[in-house]
Amino acid sequence: MWQSLLDAYRDRIVDTGREPLFLLLLGLVLSFLFIRISTRLIRAQVRWWPGNVTPGGLHIHHVVFGQALLLICGVAAFAVRGDGGSWWNLLGFGFGVGCGLVLDEFALVLHLKDVYWSTQGRTSVDAVMLAVATIGLLLLGELPLGGFARHPDGPTLAGACGLLALVVVSLLKGKTWTGLLGIMLWPLALVGAVRLARPQSPWARWRYRSRPRRLARAERREERIHRRLVAAKTAVYDLVAGTPDVDLEPARPAQPVSAPPAAAAPAVPPPVVVEAPQPAPWRLRCAAFAQWYLRIVTLIDLLGAVVAPFRAQVQRVDRGEYFTPVLVTSGFTTALLAGLLAVMLRRRKRAAWIAALVVVLAHAGLYGVALAFPEFRAHPFNWFSAALTLAVLLALLLSRPVFRVRGGRGNVPLAAAVLVVGGALLTALGAVAVRLGHTDGVPDWGEAARYGLLRLVTLSGVVKVTGVEVPRWIDLALNLLGTALLLLTLRILLRSPLGAEQQGPEDESRLRLLLERHGGRDSLGYFALRRDKSPCFSPSGKAAVAYRVVNGVALASGDPIGDPEAWPQAIEEWQRLARAHAWIPAVTGAGEQGGAVYARVAGLRALHLGDEAVVEPARFTLDGREMRGLRQTCRRVERAGYRVVVRRHRDIPAEEFADLVRLADAWRHGRSERGFSMALGRLGDPADGDCLIAECRDEAGRTAALLSFVPWGADGLSLDLMRRDRESDNGLVEYTVTRLLEHARAGEPAVRRVSLNFAMFREVFEERLGAGPVLRLWRGVLRFLSRWWQLESLYRANARYRPHWQPRYVLYEKPSELPAIGLATALAEGFLTRPRLRRGRPAGRT
Repeated sequence: MWQSLLDAYRDRIVDTGREPLFLLLLGLVLSFLFIRISTRLIRAQVRWWPGNVTPGGLHIHHVVFGQALLLICGVAAFAVRGDGGSWWNLLGFGFGVGCGLVLDEFALVLHLKDVYWSTQGRTSVDAVMLAVATIGLLLLGELPLGGFARHPDGPTLAGACGLLALVVVSLLKGKTWTGLLGIMLWPLALVGAVRLARPQSPWARWRYRSRPRRLARAERREERIHRRLVAAKTAVYDLVAGTPDVDLEPARPAQPVSAPPAAAAPAVPPPVVVEAPQPAPWRLRCAAFAQWYLRIVTLIDLLGAVVAPFRAQVQRVDRGEYFTPVLVTSGFTTALLAGLLAVMLRRRKRAAWIAALVVVLAHAGLYGVALAFPEFRAHPFNWFSAALTLAVLLALLLSRPVFRVRGGRGNVPLAAAVLVVGGALLTALGAVAVRLGHTDGVPDWGEAARYGLLRLVTLSGVVKVTGVEVPRWIDLALNLLGTALLLLTLRILLRSPLGAEQQGPEDESRLRLLLERHGGRDSLGYFALRRDKSPCFSPSGKAAVAYRVVNGVALASGDPIGDPEAWPQAIEEWQRLARAHAWIPAVTGAGEQGGAVYARVAGLRALHLGDEAVVEPARFTLDGREMRGLRQTCRRVERAGYRVVVRRHRDIPAEEFADLVRLADAWRHGRSERGFSMALGRLGDPADGDCLIAECRDEAGRTAALLSFVPWGADGLSLDLMRRDRESDNGLVEYTVTRLLEHARAGEPAVRRVSLNFAMFREVFEERLGAGPVLRLWRGVLRFLSRWWQLESLYRANARYRPHWQPRYVLYEKPSELPAIGLATALAEGFLTRPRLRRGRPAGRT
C-alpha cells in the first residue's frame, strides 16, 4: 500500500505541479495543531513548557510571527525566477505555517481584542477549517465558480454568475458553511439556496414574517437537525482546539427591596470535593469496543508473526492497491504497540487515549486520501478497512469522558527527550553502519544519515531509496532499533504517577495512635511506619492501608491498620485512589483475616506466598532430639566467650547507638537494603524508642552481631534487622535469637510471641513423602534461585526454632497483572534494583 500511495502521490501531486499547494496545506495543519497544543499547555500552566514570548514584558502574539512568514514566503515566491523547484516547495510550506499562525488568531484581528479562549474565539477555528477544506478541494481538482479558461466565453460567465447567486442566497439564509463551500462545489450551493432558511437569518426576517407556518417549520428543523450538528462540531472543536472559558454574565444590580435584612453573615461551608460523575453506559461500551479491537488486533499480529501461511495472507491484502484496518499487520512490533495501548486503555489513561486517537486518526486520514484515487476505490476490501477504522475512531471520540486518568509529572518532557536524544544517537549509529556496510561505493555522511533516519521511521521495503545499497540485516537492525525507541517513548509517556514518596509527620502520628490501640492484631503493623509508605485512611480515620507505588503498582503490605470494622472503608479508599491514578492494586504479606477482607471488599484474589515463623517464648526449649543442632550451635558460641545484651532503643546512649548504626551499615558491605513488608528501613530514629535491639558481644566486649525488633502490640516482637560481622564465628544469629527467647521466657523482656523471618514458598522446601514431579521441579528451580536470593536458607534457619507457621498471601485483581506485581514486589523487597547514577541514603538509615 505504501509504495502505491507514494506512486499515486508522485503521479497526482508532484507531476501535476500541486506539490507546493500540498505542502502549504501540510504546513497550515501542522502549525495550527502545534500552536493549539502550545496554548493549551500555557493555559494549563505546565512548568516545563516555555510559555508566551514576552520580551521586556511585551506579549507578542503568534499572529505576528505568522504575518512575518506570510510576507517573507510570499515575496520570495514571486522573486523566484523560472522553475522554482524545491524552493517553491519550501516557500509553500513556510507560507502554510504562516497561514496557520495567522488564522489561529483570526478572531483577534476580527474583534480587535484578545478573545482567544472565549466563545468568540471559535471564529479562528472556523477560519482554519474553511481554509483546510478549500485547499483540499483545490488539491482534488475543484476550482472556484466552476473554473475559468484564459478567455471565458458567455455561457461560462453566465454559469459563474448563477453559481455566485446561489452562494449569496445560501449565505443570506444563514448557511455559512454551505455557501462558502458552495463556491467550490456547486451542488452544495444549490441545496443551500433551495432548502429552508435558518430562523435567525436575514432571509427569514425578510421572507418568513408573513409566513408563520414556514417559520415554524424552519424552527423545528433548527431544533431537530442544526442544533445537533452544532453540538457535534463543538465537541470536535473542544477536542482539537480546547474548551473555551465560560462566558460569565454581567452582574445584575442589587434589589434591596426584595432582599431581607440579615442579622449576621452566615458561615460559609467548606468546599466539598465532588467526584466526577460516572460516564454513561453507552460511552463505556464504546471504550470497550476500542479495547477489544486492539486486543483482537494484537492476537492477529502475533499470529501473523508466528504462523507463516497466515502471515502470507495478511501481507497479500496489505500490499499494492489494498490496505488493512488500522494496526492490522503481521509482526511483533504492531502487536506490542496494540497490546500496550489495549492495556493502558483498560486502565483508562488519558495519554493512552490520545496516543490511540493519533494512531487511528492518522490511519483514517491516510485511508481517506487513498480512497480519493480510483485504483483504491475499486476494491471493496479497502472500503471495509476504512469503515472499520472509522468505527474505531468514532468509538474513541465518543468514549473520551471515560479516560480521565492523568499521567505522572514529567512524562511528556522525559518522553520527548528520550525520543530526540535516542533518535539522534540511532541516526548517527545508522550513518556509521551504512558507511561501513555499503556495497557499492561509500556515501557521504549526509546521505548515510538521511538513509539511517528514513529506516528508523519506515520499514525496509516500504519506501525505496535509490543510490544507497546496504545488506538487509542493517535495514532490519535499524527498523528494530527504531521500533524499540518508539515503544520506550510510548511507555514513558503512559507511565502512571509515582505517588507520594514519604509519609509526613502528621500521617505517622495518626498511624502510631492506631498502632497503640490495635497494633497487636498483625505482626507487620509497625512496618507501616516506613517513611517510603503512604497511608490511605478510612473516612472515619479509624483504619488505614499502608502502600507504596512501585512500577505502577499500588503495593500494600500486611493487613490494614486500625479497627477491623473500619478496614473495608480504608480498603475502598485505597482502591479508589489506585483507580484514579491507573495503579494496579496489589497486597503482599497479607494475613488470613486481612486477606479475607481484601477479597470481600476489593474483589482481589489470594495466592499463598509463604509463611511467617512465630515463636512463643513460653514454649520454646532447647531440649529434645529435634533441637540438637541448635543446641550444639549455642554451646559452641557460648564456649567461644560470646554473650547477648538485650535493650530497648531508648535505653541506649546516643553515642553508643551511633556506633551500632555505623556497624550495621558497614556489615551490609555496600549491598542494597532488602525488605519492604517486614522491614522498617531505618535504625536509630528517636521515634522508635520502643524497638528492641539484641547485641551479641565477644569476650572483649565488641559487638559481633545485632538484631533489631519492632513492637508487635504490647506483648510481642517482630524481627526487623539482622546483621553480623562476616569475620566472626558462625552461629551468632542463632545464638542471639535463642538467648532472646530465653530472656523473654524469664520475663526480660515481657513478651509472649516473637515473629521471625518470612519464608517464601515454605511448602515447596518442606520435605514431603510422595512429592510429585511438578513439586520436585519447582523445588529445583527455587533452589537454583536461592543462590542469589536466600529462599531456602531463610526457611531452614527459621525451622530450627520449631515455630508456628502463619500463612501470608499476595492478593491481586487479575492473573494478567501477576508479572507486574511480581516485578514490583521484587523491586520493593530489594531482590531487584534499578541501575542509578547516584545512590544516597538518608541519615540514620541502614
